[in-house]
Amino acid sequence: MSLLTVSMVAVGLITTIVYRFFHTLNNVNYIPGMRPLFAPMSLFGAAFGTRWWNPGMNWPWEWRKTAFFNHTHDIISVVPLISGGASVYTCSVDVARQLLGSEGKTQLFKPRWIVAGLLLWGDNILAASGDMWRRHRRVVAPAFTSKTYDLVVSETIATYNEMIEGENWRQDGEFLVTDFNRLPRKLALILIARCGFGLHMPWVDPPADENGLTFGQSLTIVTDTVIPRLIIPSWLYKLPIKRLRTINQAWSGLGSFMRTFVETRKDEQRGDTGSMQRGDILSRLVAATYADGKLNLDEQEVIGNVFTLTFAGHDTTAAVISATLGFLAIHEEEQEKAYAEIMKIIPPGKNPTLDDLQKLPFLLACFHESMRIYRVTFVFLAMRCLLRNVTPAAGFAIVRELTDDITVQVKRPAEQTVVLRRGTLVIVDMIALHHNPVIFPDPETFKPSRWAGLPEHDISMFGFGARACIGRKFSHAEALCFLALFLRDWKITAPISAGESRRGYEERVMGKAGSIGLAFGVGPLSLKMARRK
Repeated sequence: MSLLTVSMVAVGLITTIVYRFFHTLNNVNYIPGMRPLFAPMSLFGAAFGTRWWNPGMNWPWEWRKTAFFNHTHDIISVVPLISGGASVYTCSVDVARQLLGSEGKTQLFKPRWIVAGLLLWGDNILAASGDMWRRHRRVVAPAFTSKTYDLVVSETIATYNEMIEGENWRQDGEFLVTDFNRLPRKLALILIARCGFGLHMPWVDPPADENGLTFGQSLTIVTDTVIPRLIIPSWLYKLPIKRLRTINQAWSGLGSFMRTFVETRKDEQRGDTGSMQRGDILSRLVAATYADGKLNLDEQEVIGNVFTLTFAGHDTTAAVISATLGFLAIHEEEQEKAYAEIMKIIPPGKNPTLDDLQKLPFLLACFHESMRIYRVTFVFLAMRCLLRNVTPAAGFAIVRELTDDITVQVKRPAEQTVVLRRGTLVIVDMIALHHNPVIFPDPETFKPSRWAGLPEHDISMFGFGARACIGRKFSHAEALCFLALFLRDWKITAPISAGESRRGYEERVMGKAGSIGLAFGVGPLSLKMARRK
């Protein structure tokens, strides 16, 4: 190939890139922002990780202190030079409410590639948009009743007591628990089995299937391997690679478990054996398979909803429980406030009720503050490989695509009306929003008092509008019950190294966050425990 030909190809390529870049800038109305080589939600953007020259998927957390031009802009655009589409991010509660407060009117929908991980088991309320979402919402919402929450509380109490016995914590004195995160996660898995399926899963030595995997092990493997499951072609599972075979067995076994549970509930309801008296979610969703007209669910949709509502949610609650205890171990004065409140409402010897848990506003504030700092949410969003049309995306954002032009009012850096055009990917950056010093002064500091007396609709970590988290009360019942029992029985302290300050320890330990199963939260956590006297 001659030098002239190479030069012409290079000029043509550069011209194409420049034209595409400015055309895309025009589409986002030249909103200031980042101009990386690759879009964060693209194969190459994700592959190179977060670098000074490449945002990557983890930039909302890594750059949380300086993002959005040091939080002086309510919205920014991300327009890549080479690969990936443009997007508009916001760190503003006001803009987020304008976008999500009435999604039916603003013509937003969840791109299917964004929720690919949630579609592995079937259509469901979290992945659906438009009329399909409204149908799922009308069917699923009634499954969350006071009977369900009462079941969550009673099973949390039972599981907590089993944990004390199973972990051999009856001894007095102080002892160190390493990798504490595994305990809330195991608790959440057991509650999925009991409150999601009506299956009694014990803390110690649960039964295994024909592949030697317990129900809990299958659940854990499935939640940890959503992205590999999307990427790896089916034929690779036939290779003699133990890890791949284990993944395949876990997914196949869990699918068999769920289909069996659905059929069992159907048989019970046909025979009127009292299945509907159960508080578990599966029983109530199975009843929807018998509904007439537009409000029925098929079997695969029942399984899809049970998966998303319980599996995808369990890691989020578990991660916040761990973070809450981590912060309270460091901030012992806040721990003592929570302890005093618990002792007043739930003294030793008394099992908490759902009504009791609603009388613990400070403990709830501690939970909400931990959730604000990490804004844990599903890290189910998919990966794109060269063989599949799926793109990676971060798990700490609410992503929508516009089906029509809309306008939003922004206040920073100046009050103005911004037009967002049809086809634009709009992203509510929940990390940046909850670390925005304009909204949350001193955002890196653990301050439960931020949430004192705030009405429920101002608790932004569960989302905005009609599509806010449907499992909020389930999460509250589980977390508050466990935290109340745990903090009533145990005083916890942080294992701070010699010569290290509490602030230094907090930055070193609590500042390390990443994906935990399907959630985003603090990394491995160790706690010193001493029984309260």
